[in-house]
Amino acid sequence: MQIRSVTAHAFGPLHGETLDLAEGMTVVVGDNESAKSSWHAAIYAALCGRRRGKGRSRLDEQRFADLHRPWDGDGWLVSARLELDDGRRVEMRHDLAGKVDCHAKDLVLGRDISAEVMNDGTPDGSRWLGLDRDSFVATACVEQAQLLLVLDDADGLQEHLQRAAATAGTDATAAAALDCIEEFAREHVGLERVNSTKPLQRALNGCGRTEEDLRRCRSAHEEYLARVENVDELREQAAERAAAVRAHEAGVAAVVAAQLATQTHRAAQLHAIYGDTAPASVADDDALARQVSAAMASWQARTEETSVPQRSSTQVQADIDALPPTPEGDVEPHPSVVKALAEFTRADAQLDQHTRSHPSAEVHVPQVAAGDDELLELARELELPSLSTPPLRPSVAVGRHATAQGSGGSVGLVVGGGAALAVLGGVAFAVSVVVGAIVLVAGLVIVAVGLVRRRGAGGGSAAKSATAQAQAQTMWRREQAVARCAHLGIAPDPAALRAVPVARAQAVGLANHLAQWTGQDAELRAKASAGCAELAGALSARGLDPGGADREAVLAAADQYQRECRHHAAQAAAAARRQDLSAQLSAVQSAEARAAHDEQERARAIHELLAAAQACGISAETPDQAAGALKEWVQQREARLGEVSVVEREWAELAALLAGRTLADLEQAASSARDKAQRLAAGVDPAVLASVDAATATDGLPALRHDAAEADKRAASAVGELRLFASSIGNVAEAEEAAEQAAAELVRVRELADTLALTRSFLAEAQTRVHRDIAPVLAAAVKRDLPKLTEGRYTDVIVDPTTLQVQVCGPSRRWRDASRLSYGTAEQVYLLLRVALADHLTKSHDTCPLLFDDVTVHADSTRTRNILDLLLQVAETRQVLLFTQEEQVAAWARESLQSERHAIRELQPVPAR
Repeated sequence: MQIRSVTAHAFGPLHGETLDLAEGMTVVVGDNESAKSSWHAAIYAALCGRRRGKGRSRLDEQRFADLHRPWDGDGWLVSARLELDDGRRVEMRHDLAGKVDCHAKDLVLGRDISAEVMNDGTPDGSRWLGLDRDSFVATACVEQAQLLLVLDDADGLQEHLQRAAATAGTDATAAAALDCIEEFAREHVGLERVNSTKPLQRALNGCGRTEEDLRRCRSAHEEYLARVENVDELREQAAERAAAVRAHEAGVAAVVAAQLATQTHRAAQLHAIYGDTAPASVADDDALARQVSAAMASWQARTEETSVPQRSSTQVQADIDALPPTPEGDVEPHPSVVKALAEFTRADAQLDQHTRSHPSAEVHVPQVAAGDDELLELARELELPSLSTPPLRPSVAVGRHATAQGSGGSVGLVVGGGAALAVLGGVAFAVSVVVGAIVLVAGLVIVAVGLVRRRGAGGGSAAKSATAQAQAQTMWRREQAVARCAHLGIAPDPAALRAVPVARAQAVGLANHLAQWTGQDAELRAKASAGCAELAGALSARGLDPGGADREAVLAAADQYQRECRHHAAQAAAAARRQDLSAQLSAVQSAEARAAHDEQERARAIHELLAAAQACGISAETPDQAAGALKEWVQQREARLGEVSVVEREWAELAALLAGRTLADLEQAASSARDKAQRLAAGVDPAVLASVDAATATDGLPALRHDAAEADKRAASAVGELRLFASSIGNVAEAEEAAEQAAAELVRVRELADTLALTRSFLAEAQTRVHRDIAPVLAAAVKRDLPKLTEGRYTDVIVDPTTLQVQVCGPSRRWRDASRLSYGTAEQVYLLLRVALADHLTKSHDTCPLLFDDVTVHADSTRTRNILDLLLQVAETRQVLLFTQEEQVAAWARESLQSERHAIRELQPVPAR
C-alpha cells in the first residue's frame, strides 16, 4: 500500500491543505508550531478513521479528539489517496465528527468498497494490511516519544501475531478461543467458592439445600404420621368415652322407661278399678304424700354437676378476635430482591475498596531543557577523576609549554591569584550559578597556567608534557560539563543529573497508572449505579417505591422491605390459628350448654325436695338431709297406711302413680321415656350396653360425662395442632424430585467443567506452539540490525511474543531488559521491534507504510544517523514517513534522499489565529 497524498479539509490548525508523499521515504521537516504532529495524526485518521460504536468514547479516543479537533468551525474532515498493491487507486474519506460521511471508493471504477475494510461502523484502511486501527497505532504509526507504547497493546497484537503464524491472517486465534472458554467457564461454571454466584457453586448449594430439604421433609413426614396416629388414638379414646356416656344414658333411660312402664301398667289396673273417683280418704296428707313422692322422684333422677372447660367460650372468642387478618404481600424476600441486593452490595464494596486505592501524588519533574542522554553524558563527564592541577585547553597547554622556561619568577604569584579567584567563585556559586561557574572556571584556568609554567621552569621531560596534555584534556571536559550545567540552570551534581531522567520516567508511569485507575473507577461506579437501579427496580416490582435511584434511599427501602416480610410472616403464622380456635370454640360452647342444662335440672330437683321437706315440717340444711328425712317420713306414712284398708292403699297408690296427671299423661310419659331409651340405645354397641349396670348407671354418669368432655377436648386440640403442623411441612415427593434435579444439575456442571478444562489444555498447548514459532522470527528481525544501530554494544536479542518484552545482551552475554536501559536505547530497540512486527503481521497482505514522528529525539548523533540509514533501507521495500524538527535529520535527508522515490517536505509555521 502507498499513501499518495493526504488532504486536511479541517483538522486541528489545518484547513484545506494537502501533503503529497513519496513512494519510498518522505521526511517532513518543520519547527515548532508547524503542525508536524497534526499532519502525522491526520494521515492516521485519513487511513483508519474513528470507531463508530455504542457507548462513550474510550480515553484514547477522547484524547485524540481533544488534541486534533479543528480550532475553528464545526467540521472535522480528512481524506487520503491510496494505491494498493493490486494496483487499485482508492480514496479514503472520513467525517471524524459525524462519522457518517465516510467511505472507501475505487477511483477507477467509481465503486464504494467500504465493506472490504469496515471496522466498528466505519472504513478502516489498516484492514487491507491485516491489522486494525488499534494495532496499526501500536506497530506502524509512532507518535512523538511513544515508541515504548507497543508494550501497552501487547494483548491486542497477540491476536494479530497468532493469526499471522497459525491461520494465515484469519480472525480465529487460540488466545481468542482461550478467552472465550475462560469467559464461558466463568459464566457457566464458575469456582467452587462459598461466596460464588456461578452455576457450579449454585449447583453445590442446590444439592445441599435440596438434600437438607428432603431430610427435613422426611423427618417432618414421619413426625406427621406419628401425630396422626396419636390423633387417631385420642379420637378413639374420645369415641369410647362418648360411647360409654351414651350407653349409661341409654341405661338410665331404660331404667326410667321401665319404671314408667311399670307405673303406667299399675296405674292402668287401678284406674280400671277405681276410675277417677276417689274413695273415702283414710288420711289427710295425700296431697303432701304426692308432693313428697314427686320431689323424691326428681331428686333420684337428677344429674351430677358437669365440669366445664378451663377456658370459657368468651376467652376463646377473645383469642379469635385478637388474631390478625391474613397478610397481603410477601412473607419472605423475593429472590429478585435478594439477588439484586447481593449484587449491589458487592459492587458498592468493590467501588469503596477501589476509591481507597487512589494513586499517590504526582512526581515532581525538574524543568531542564536537555534530553535524558545529554544529562546522563554530563553526569559521566562530571564523574571523571578530579586532578590536583586543573589544566588548560590541550592546545593552550602545549602552546605555552615552549615559553615556560623563562617565567619561573612569577609562577607563585600567578598560582596564588588563581587559587584566590577559584575560592571566590565557589562562594559566588551559592548566590548565582552562572556567575559562580564563570569565576570558578577563570580561577582554575589561572592556577593551571601557573602550574604549567612551574613544570616548564623545572625542565619537565617530553613525557611529562604529554601527561600534562592528557590531564588538561580531562580537566577541560569537566569544565565544559560544569559550564553546560550552569547554562541549563542545574547544579553540576551527577546524582541530580541522573535523577531527572528517573523522575521523567516515574511521571510517565504515574500518569499511566492514574489513567488506568480513572477508567476502572468509572467502570465500578457504573456497575454500582446499575446494581442500585436494578435493586430499585426489583423493589418497585414488589410494590415498594424507593423514591428514585439514590443509594441511601434504595438501601433504606430494601431494609423496610425485609422488615415488612418478617412482619407478614409473623402475621401469617398467627392468622393460621383461626381454624383450630374456631373448632375449640364450638366444643367449649357445647360443653357449657350441657353444663348449664344439668345445673338447671339439679336446681329444680333441689327446690322441689326442699319445698316438700318444708311442707312436711322437716328442717334440713342440705338436700341430702332433706332426702333422708323425707324417705323416713314416707316409711312412717307407709307404716300408718298399713293400717288403712286395701282400697285406700290402692287409691293412694293410684294417686301417687298419676302424681296429679291423667292416665293418658302417664301413658304419654311412659311412651316418651321408651322412645328416648330406644333412641339412645340405637347408637350404642350392644356389648357395651349390656355391660352397663342399671342400678349404678345414674351414680356413675357425671364422672363419665366429665371424662368424655376431657377426651373430646384433647382430641380437638390434637387435631388443631396436626392441621397447623401439616401446613408447615413440605411435600416429600416434590423434595425428592428437587433433590434428583439438583444432583443432575451438579453432574452436568461438573461434566461441563471437565470438558472446558480439557479443551483449555489443548488450546493452551496449541498457543504455546504458536509462540515458539513467532518468537524466533521476531528476534531474528531485530537481531539483524541491532548491532549496527547500537554500535556493537548489543548483539543478540530475545522477544517474548506474549508480552512483547525484549531482552538484549552484548558480547558478555549478560541479558538485560530493554525497557530498563536508557530511554534512548530502549526506544531504538523497540523501533526495530515495531518494524519487525509490521513486517511479520502484514505478510500475505498489502505492504504496510510506516509513520514515525520524531523517533530520533532521544538518540545521539551517531545512533541518529544509524536509525536514518536503517529507515532508508526499509524504504526500499515499503513507504516510510518521518516527521522531524532536528536539523541533523534535515541535513541527512538533503544529503541522502537524492532518488526520485524519496522526498523532503518542509513545513512553514501555522499562522496564529
